Amino acid sequence: MVETKLEPDTIIYSAGISACEKGQQWQQALALLSQMVETKLEPDTIIYSAGISACEKGQQWQQALALLSQMVETKLEPTAINYHAGISACEKGQQWKQALALLSHMVETKLEPTVISYSAGISACEKGQQWQQALALLSQMVETKLKPDTIIYRAGISACEKGQQWQQALALLSQMVETKLKPDTIIYSAGISACGNGQQWQQALALLSQMVETKLEPDTIIYSAGISACEKGQQWQQALALLSQMVETKLEPDTIIYSAGISACEKGQQWQQALALLSQMVETKLEPDTIIYSAGISACEKGQQWQQALALLSQMVETKLEPTLISTTMQRSPLSATVLGSARAGRACSGSGRWRC
Repeated sequence: MVETKLEPDTIIYSAGISACEKGQQWQQALALLSQMVETKLEPDTIIYSAGISACEKGQQWQQALALLSQMVETKLEPTAINYHAGISACEKGQQWKQALALLSHMVETKLEPTVISYSAGISACEKGQQWQQALALLSQMVETKLKPDTIIYRAGISACEKGQQWQQALALLSQMVETKLKPDTIIYSAGISACGNGQQWQQALALLSQMVETKLEPDTIIYSAGISACEKGQQWQQALALLSQMVETKLEPDTIIYSAGISACEKGQQWQQALALLSQMVETKLEPDTIIYSAGISACEKGQQWQQALALLSQMVETKLEPTLISTTMQRSPLSATVLGSARAGRACSGSGRWRC
């Protein structure tokens, strides 16, 4: 029987690398590519495309760029698909500068960036908190007669939210509506949060109202952003109204939402409301943290309710929280000194479960 030794050819390597790409095995894909070179076989554009895509899926932006560079060195011209994968790899690796460089290089080589290219680039800028760059790419898209889709607007509005640019976020939302695109829950969440960061609670509530009008149901994240906006705008009544709405729609407020609500009551000098929310938290099996207790105690301090403040300090000790962590918020009044002094005494007698003032 005669044994024959068959050497893998380009087609076999192509199939193998493509399989690794689909299976998200970037190491194996690179190993096969390296093996090809060692055996004097020349990878073609399709093979490099699969390798770059494998690196993109594996969030290996350095490797993706290395393969793009290899293509140029071997006199192969990267296609738009190769650039798309490279830009997407940079986006996943939070490398916005590299993503923009690839987009620029595409234009220099007479390749026209597509919606996919711009989408990855804008998303990279959003992750890198570069709102100006994100808006510049959006503007560039419009100039080249490309229409931004919902995903692109979502990334742009989120970039504006992170950059605390509420006017720009609202402008993009308005653009969406003009182009007959429907903002989704994530987009409204970013817009409301942007308004909250800019202390524009009226605008935040207007977006919430707009959501309901378009038959979208606000979720916990949306309510959290809205309540936080009201808290920053010192609108405790509005914050409580949103909390009440949540309960009516069978949504359960989380610790972050209660924290914003209690802080809103504290800023509005509504100690009874702050204590009511604290009590509500405990009833729903949520554990108040130091920040929440701090806001509650501060509310009691402003309302001259020292007994209630001491009661909250006692609760903190019982739940193994350290009272002195709140001292930075309560150093400016005589009552603060009394409370802090009692906190120290309380630790000494906490074994009895009672405070001695």
